[in-house]
This record gives sequence, C-alpha cells and structure tokens, in this order.
Amino acid sequence: MKKHTEILILGGGISGCTSARFLQRPWQILEKESLPGGLSTQYQSGGFWFDFGGHYFHFMQSPEIRDLLTGIVPFNRYRRRSKIWLFQRLIPFPLQSHLENLPPRYRDQIRSELALSRDSGGDSLRDSLRSTFGPTLYEIFFHPFMTKYYRRNLRDMSRGMEKGSIPPPSTQNRRKSGQDNQQGYNPEFFYPTGGLRRFWESYAKPQLQGIRLRETVVRVDLQGRLVETDRHTYSFKWLINTIPLPQFLSMLSGFPLASEMPGCLRHSSTRVTNMVLARRRRRFHWVYLPEATTPYYRMGYYPNAGVCKAYLEETIVPTRSRLSTESDAAEILAGLGVIREKSEILYFSQRTIPISYVQFDKAWFQNVPATLERLRRKKVFSIGRYGSWNYTSMAVDALAARNCAEFINLERS
Repeated sequence: MKKHTEILILGGGISGCTSARFLQRPWQILEKESLPGGLSTQYQSGGFWFDFGGHYFHFMQSPEIRDLLTGIVPFNRYRRRSKIWLFQRLIPFPLQSHLENLPPRYRDQIRSELALSRDSGGDSLRDSLRSTFGPTLYEIFFHPFMTKYYRRNLRDMSRGMEKGSIPPPSTQNRRKSGQDNQQGYNPEFFYPTGGLRRFWESYAKPQLQGIRLRETVVRVDLQGRLVETDRHTYSFKWLINTIPLPQFLSMLSGFPLASEMPGCLRHSSTRVTNMVLARRRRRFHWVYLPEATTPYYRMGYYPNAGVCKAYLEETIVPTRSRLSTESDAAEILAGLGVIREKSEILYFSQRTIPISYVQFDKAWFQNVPATLERLRRKKVFSIGRYGSWNYTSMAVDALAARNCAEFINLERS
C-alpha cells in the first residue's frame, strides 16, 4: 500500500530538518540512521560521545541563520587558534601571515615572491595557488598538504576548489607578517555548549513525529512520483533530496542520464580517529599537518567536551588504505607535544566517512549545475553539501534549506 505525502524529504540531517521546520505543507522525512543529524551529530563508543571529526558552525557567510541555530540551545563562540606543523615547529595559521617562523632561506624568498604574486590565471588548483602565493610557499605547504588532503593530482582539480578556505595574500599579509590576522571563512566558530548530540535532541524535536528512522531509500521514480524504501512505497508531489547526488542519481528512473554520470563525480573519503586523552597539553583548536611523515592531514581538540577529546583526520581510499593504529596516533601526538607517552591515550575509536569532501574538476562544471536545474524543473530540490554536491558549511546548508522551503510554500500545488 502506498503512503502519500505532499513533500517527501530524503535525509534527516541539517538540510532535511531545516526544510521541514519552514515548510507550511505536509511533509515526511526518510532517514536511514536510527537518529537524525547525519554527520553533524555524534556517535557513541566506549561510553563516550564523539563527533565525526571537526564539524563546527561558521556564520560569516550566513549571519541571518545564526539566530535560528543558536536560539535552539546555548552556543559558545570561539576565536580561532589554529596552527601548522612545519619544520618541526608549530606556526600560526595562515602561514603567509607568520613568515618570521620559517627558516630564513624560505622566509626571505616567500616574501619576495608574495610582493610580486598575482593570480595570473590557469584552470587548475595547482596553477592558481602557485601564481597567487608563489612557487616556494606552494612547494613547502600547499602542494604537500592539499595532495595529502585530496589524494589527487592538483593539476586535475579546478581553481577555487578550496571555496574561500585559503586566505589570499593581502597587502596586510605582506607588510605585517607576524600579526595574528584572522582571515578565511572561520576566524571565529560556534559550537553547542552541550555538544552536537544535545543540539540535535532539541533541533529535531519538533520534526520527530514526521521522521521515519531506519528507512533506506532504494529507488526513485520521477515519472510515477514514487520513492521506494526497504519498507514502504511513497508517492509525492515535491521531493527534497539530501542524499549524496551520485547515489541519488543512481537510484533514479524516469530521468535520463548518461550511464557514467554518477561515477564521474569525485569526492574524498575520511577516516576520523577519535581519542580521549588524560589531559590537554596544548591550547590550539586544530593544527594542519602537511608533512609526508604522517598520513594525517589535521589534528584537533573538540571544544567544551568535558573530558579531553581529540581527533585526527586522514584521507583514505576505503578499499586500499591501511588501517592506522593507536601507535600511529601516539607518534604524531607526541611529536606535536599533545601527549608525552602513549598511555595518555585513554580511549581510541575510529569511523570512516565514505563521502566527506566534494572535489571540483571539469566533470563537476559540465554536469552538476545543469543536473540540479533539470531536477528543479521536475519539482526535485537536491540540497545540502552532498545533495547539491558542493563545498558548504552547516549554516549555509541551513540557509539554503530555509530558502528551498519558502520557495515551495509560495508555489502552486
């Protein structure tokens, strides 16, 4: 027997639940997990609650959504303290503003290159970064870090891939090296006082009666306006999708696609190593790890966690990467001065995020914008970081979800 709803929402994360919060028509959310929240909530292991890596709220690009989210539960506000581990020392981020921490032969060369640098074009991420920051800074930081981060040749990735996460070298950067210049998309960040799980307990509460948990979508028929799950079949008039776009496209019928289309959209996979530490020995929030001596690209502390919790992130190929060990984690933490001996790691847990960061290349520009527009013409809105196959923050996703709901509210049935 078919179940009917006017608006069907696939996925109960920040985008799906925010859409439901603003919709003024009947809706239903289908969520495959046992709790709403997706990757922006927490999982339990060994009696501890852990995040899926360093997920924080940034409102610089979406200040209008701040009151909505921070009004749900109390949030703490942080001024970023991030570092880069390079030449066996911790250097404040961004590196281009703290060149006095580099060996003289690099420092002087980078300063002269930054004074002359211009973004002279080039279609690839490699060409853009090299022309903007100069060859020396590119070679000692951007190339090793981003190659580790994306596990892909930077020549094959499009310029602007970092989506504003890298502060450009301004006149202030060049003339006032050494100052703590707060730049980029996250010079300040927000985190729920009680942790992400407490945030989600409150944020999703008004929607809980309309969320069907542990229900996995297996097929979407746009021509018949049907969604099949492992439990039921639903009919709908409007569809809001937050499932990763390649996966969603592979489920579609009644929507012609090139057979290779879902497979040509690239992404990174991340393994998150979560730990409980005996004490906190460092005061930074996170540190970038460009050097090839470790597989991890970032280490950080979770804010206001009660006990001291820390994480390490590494980009992996799920079917081929060696599983990192507690000894691997202890080695890098000891090098950073985060621990003095392995026994300070009191608990160790790992989770793999199969799809973490979308990668922009020619295939993205050739396929994604046009596909999203074709879906919209079918009254299907594919939103969120993964549904729109983009690089966005949780706050930006919430804003886009609100806008999507308000658009549907104004449309005729």
